[in-house]
Amino acid sequence: MKILIVMSLFSVLFGEKINHDYLDNQIDISLSYFKSEYDAYQDELKKNYFNGESKEEIANKIEKKLKGVLDGKGIYITEQCLNVGLDPYLFTAVMLQETGCYWNCSYLTRVCNNVAGNKGNPGCNGGSYRKFNTLNEGINFAINKLNSYYKKGLTTAEEINPYYAEDKTWYIKVNNYINKLKS
Repeated sequence: MKILIVMSLFSVLFGEKINHDYLDNQIDISLSYFKSEYDAYQDELKKNYFNGESKEEIANKIEKKLKGVLDGKGIYITEQCLNVGLDPYLFTAVMLQETGCYWNCSYLTRVCNNVAGNKGNPGCNGGSYRKFNTLNEGINFAINKLNSYYKKGLTTAEEINPYYAEDKTWYIKVNNYINKLKS
């Protein structure tokens, strides 16, 4: 608006004609640019926050509870979960329940990089539990598996329990870890 007023004064003072089509086009370009920047900013905010907590706050809380081979993986786990839209507390709680890494990680985690008790091939030392080449590979697989339930609307440990674990009280243990992680 201010630009138009200045341009109009300029034209009155100096007798120049204003190309309104050109100005309209420039304003549209500017508005489009600012909208795209704003949208990118909003997208970045969504990636960096979950339920009112920053990515760093979540990662720090998670990191404090990870032991053994998972020590130092808090930010990686948080970022990977947020990238797919999965609750990082839920994922970490499932992982802690399955690995024992709240105290000391299980053999399956230490030797086979399996952080969620996933079965499949290739088997870990000839067993039915899956072996992963790296810890990050095991984490990513577990995130994607849990996220497949999450995408179906199963967003709590209690809702996921019948599909994930044979133990009917598994969700109680997972929820206990969630509470510990959030504190």
